[in-house]
Amino acid sequence: MAEEPDLTGATVYEVADRPSLGGGRWYVLPDDSTFFRPTGGELRQSLITAHTLRDRSTWTEVSEG
Repeated sequence: MAEEPDLTGATVYEVADRPSLGGGRWYVLPDDSTFFRPTGGELRQSLITAHTLRDRSTWTEVSEG
């Protein structure tokens, strides 16, 4: 099993209008790499780019917690 990346300083996103639709959260690391964690699942590299997560209204930034 590969070691999970350090999510310190990551910006966190969910689907804007229906957070449960995506079933998880997307993380943008300071180096602009992106990861997705489905609800109850393992963190994995995301196919969605940092630019897309930041600039499209489909996703909204949320507080991790």
